[in-house]
Amino acid sequence: MNDKKLDDLKQNIRDAQHAAIKAIVQKTFGTIQVLENEKNGLQNKIKILKHDLYDLKDGRLDRILERQEMDSDAKDLSALVIENIDGQKNSSPWYIEYLVKYDMKTGVDKNYKEIKLNNSIAKTNASGSYKLEDGTIKYL
Repeated sequence: MNDKKLDDLKQNIRDAQHAAIKAIVQKTFGTIQVLENEKNGLQNKIKILKHDLYDLKDGRLDRILERQEMDSDAKDLSALVIENIDGQKNSSPWYIEYLVKYDMKTGVDKNYKEIKLNNSIAKTNASGSYKLEDGTIKYL
């Protein structure tokens, strides 16, 4: 074999190795981008749920209602659905009546229970410690 053919063969091997590395890196970046997008979506969902918790603790059912009216994802994701049934007839925002629908099950098949609440009741009763199914204790 002459030197020219040997050099061409070596160059072809280097080109193939170079192309393989570029393809691997590009595929890895693509996978990272997909996972980052999923992570960002999950972080946004977590943020919505945490806002629900903080608003319950602060006695701000009106904020949850407003968020659900502005963002259908917030309404679908939340453990509760809120409707203003008082029409803000009350002079104090603490005692405006809301119809709260909540479900203890997760998933598509929701079977809501309904109860009337106001901001005062939410603020008074939301704080405390909660034991999760896996035994973890969370504080609000």
